[in-house]
Amino acid sequence: MSTDFARRLLRAQWLRLRRYCPDASLTAAFFVLGLPSYLRGLLRSRRHRVREQWSGGETIGSARRVAVFVHFDRHGHIHDWLEHYLGELRSAGYSVIFVSNAPRLSAEAVAKVRPHCGLVLRRDNIGHDFGAYRDGIGHIPDLGQLDALLLANDSVYGPFHPLVDILARMSPDQASVWGITDGVEGGFHLQSYFLLFHRAALQSGAFGRFWREYRYVQSRYWNILKYEIGLSRALSTAGIRCRALFSYRRAAAILGDRDACAHLPTPGRKSAESTTALIANGVPVNPTHDLWDVLIGEMGCPFIKRDLLRVDPARKLGPRNWRAVINSVSDYDTTMIPDFPPPPSRHADT
Repeated sequence: MSTDFARRLLRAQWLRLRRYCPDASLTAAFFVLGLPSYLRGLLRSRRHRVREQWSGGETIGSARRVAVFVHFDRHGHIHDWLEHYLGELRSAGYSVIFVSNAPRLSAEAVAKVRPHCGLVLRRDNIGHDFGAYRDGIGHIPDLGQLDALLLANDSVYGPFHPLVDILARMSPDQASVWGITDGVEGGFHLQSYFLLFHRAALQSGAFGRFWREYRYVQSRYWNILKYEIGLSRALSTAGIRCRALFSYRRAAAILGDRDACAHLPTPGRKSAESTTALIANGVPVNPTHDLWDVLIGEMGCPFIKRDLLRVDPARKLGPRNWRAVINSVSDYDTTMIPDFPPPPSRHADT
């Protein structure tokens, strides 16, 4: 690779990232952190990375609505809560392509998911969720015949409400692309753990171009900026309306209204005032971490992030009574969700 070519390549990627994200400092951080992985991605074959596949309990070929569902478990386990999620997808009328990034899937694990799915794939864990989404889409016999495509992953517990009712609210008359939640850090984008594409979006040039230009990049930062944020940006730029069912701005407004969320089991959590202050000062927050109880308890959001319960990254669980929040609005069996020890305090007791 010549010096001049390398320089032009790096400049082109910098300009692309800047187009996705107006925040220069954020772009610079993601560029530096993700560049080595991106360059390795250029050297990788663009072939699909599926290593094993099994037919499921139904056919994909004639399906008009397909869900590509991404799974990862370092031991290849299939838990009860995951079977519940897959069952809800099937009940909602979606044929599921189950794509696992696990190192291996046992015969028992495959047997658990096959009744819920049309196809089960196990692939190399390259490119995180977007790499798996791409490979799953590549196994759809005829994308042009679909009325809807759902991309979802196992980074959440739920749904706490019937998924068929949630999906019915995501009308193609109001938007061609839907997410459960949206974010504003780095610019507006739909959070990629649940994305619904209606026919108008699937048949657009922007959707096809995004996946044709995709590279398997093993950088979380690059995947967030170029692919999660970049997908919403590319579709919106093409005139395709993207909308979240439970919007960031609405959740933030509810948190700021003490009367509106006074009935929640966590109205006095210490993080509420600090989160409200951040939002009031224009500092973006992650709604699935910082506004989780408002989303679930007040707005009816059907999911809670697994990493929120496991590590509580923003220390936002307050008294950690998340079960009470879920049980106050749903009959979901929360015993399917494991108990996690509280994260260590940032400050030692004195």
